[in-house]
Order: sequence, then C-alpha cells, then structure tokens
Amino acid sequence: MANTPVRNNGLERDLEIIEAVAAAAPVPQRNGDLAIATNREKSQISRAISRLLDNGLLLRQGPGVVVGPRLYAIARFTFEAQLVSASRGEMHGLVHKFGETVHLTVLQGLEIITIQSESPVHGFRALSWMGVAAPSYMTSSGRVLLSGLTDEQIEKLYPLNKKIAGAPTNCLTKTGAELLTTLNKIRKDGYATVVEEYEPGLVGASVPIRDFSGSIVAALNVAAPKARFEQHLIPAALEMMKASERITKSLIATN
Repeated sequence: MANTPVRNNGLERDLEIIEAVAAAAPVPQRNGDLAIATNREKSQISRAISRLLDNGLLLRQGPGVVVGPRLYAIARFTFEAQLVSASRGEMHGLVHKFGETVHLTVLQGLEIITIQSESPVHGFRALSWMGVAAPSYMTSSGRVLLSGLTDEQIEKLYPLNKKIAGAPTNCLTKTGAELLTTLNKIRKDGYATVVEEYEPGLVGASVPIRDFSGSIVAALNVAAPKARFEQHLIPAALEMMKASERITKSLIATN
C-alpha cells in the first residue's frame, strides 16, 4: 500500500490550503476549518492565508476565505485553451462548408468575447473580432450564452419592465421582457439568429457548447454579410449544432 505523500515544501502546503478551500466552496473557510482539514497549526494557517490573500489566490469573504480571482483567472485561461483545442477542428470543417468565418465566444460579465476565429480565404472580418467585447443581449452568440442562465438571473441583470440602456433601433430585445421571450425561444430551438440587429448589413447564427454537466460554456457563431448569407442562417445553425455536440463529447473525454 502506497504511503500518502507528505507536503513539506511551501508551495505544496499552500496548494493544500487552496484545495481545501476549493473543496468546501461556496462556503467560506475559517482558519480553524483549514487547520483541521490540513492537520496544521492555526498560526501556520494564518501566515499562509495572509500570503495567499496578498497574491489573489484567496479572497476574504466575511470571517473566512474563498478561492480568489487570480486562481479563477488561471482556471479560465486553462479551460479556454482546452476549449479552443477541442473546437478548432470542427470550426475548420464549418468554414469549409459555409465559406464564412466561424467564431468561438464566451461570456464575460454582460459581454461576449471572441477567443478564436477561423476564416475562409476571403477572410471576412476575421481579425477584427478576436478579443473584441460585444453586448450579449443583442448578438446571437450572446443570447445563446445568456440562455444558459435562469429566468431569475436574467431578470436581475435585465429588469423585465425596463428598457436596456443603449439598445439600438434595430435591436429586437430592447427590454428585459423582450430578451427573456427571445431566450425562451432559443432554449426551445437550440440556436439563435440575428439579422442586422448588431450591425447594419450583418447577419449571424449561434449555437451553445455545453460541458459535462450540461451547462453552456461557450457559443459557436457564424457571421456574414446579409446579402450573401441570410437565407443560410437556419441550415448553418443546424449544422453547427452537430459540431457543438461533438465538441462537448471531446471536452467530456478530456476531463
């Protein structure tokens, strides 16, 4: 029977604390809780926690600590790299079928960020979208990502009886109620389309990508000029749904 490794160096002992905090999430952990979990003195835990707080790896919450923003950032970058790796081949295939640029987007706050784009030879707007933030409520990929939230969460972000600040004239979701109606349709259909809501002359279609738990973690999107692609939006969405399912299976297989 193998012996349990003893964590003697500082890094390993700090990781032990972080693991204990993460395992107890979302309940904040006090020094005494962590002393018991790690079999260490409270004075040792106190010094280690101070160091981890200073580095953003833990965050003070009431009388205890939770996982910090720096650790979440590391985890996000790691997951996004995995997501891009799992999606790139499928995106290449979609570009070949559509002849249009395909994007991979994630939700950050109330905005969407494009983390990967694959383009055909003519390269329609490929470079301009990478890393660019766009409002989630008025884009097809943003709405797909918002559809993964509960109605209660949507109502808190976008009150039903209030106009959404900055919503342009062509936007079909100018209030929280209109947005929620649209999200319910997306949940039923499994995809979203927009026609000139975000930008004149531009149309788009998006589908969700889910993780092992069924949660929506990203969106596949195709965007193209209206004159060239409007009639192909729904067939493109249905094709992307198949690709999304394969990406999800790939993510599950690597976790």
